[in-house]
Amino acid sequence: MEWLAEVAADAVVVCPGDPDAEARGNTWSFTLSPAQTAAVSVADVVAFAAGVADGRRAWLTAHAAGPMTLYWWHDAQAGHLRFSLASAPGALPFGCAVAPAASLAAVVSEWLDSATLHGTAWDEFGPPEGDDEPAPPLALSVWSLPVP
Repeated sequence: MEWLAEVAADAVVVCPGDPDAEARGNTWSFTLSPAQTAAVSVADVVAFAAGVADGRRAWLTAHAAGPMTLYWWHDAQAGHLRFSLASAPGALPFGCAVAPAASLAAVVSEWLDSATLHGTAWDEFGPPEGDDEPAPPLALSVWSLPVP
């Protein structure tokens, strides 16, 4: 994927005491056009992610920084695959519960198979009409690995 060189050239924000700064500075998101979706496989994205991990590992090693956690998730509302880095072990900066994904391939499959891959229509936001039941708590599926 053409994004790998751009990601590799980007600096990593390392602020162990400020997880929000790390999230703002280290988060990347990816989306695909319908034509790209037809040409991209789960294996392609997993290989791209391995390249991202290698690049982030090299940056952290070269700058004597880390260790950090590299984590990937599917942002269903936006239709994006996202990744970021965090210094705090085991504490990812989400406002919901996090469920460890079985594999990166599972997260990527969820993204590529999503009905929201190319966005969500505004009329789909909000609770369904006539539904007074509270929504179940969200548990976001996140795959992570330590780097370097």
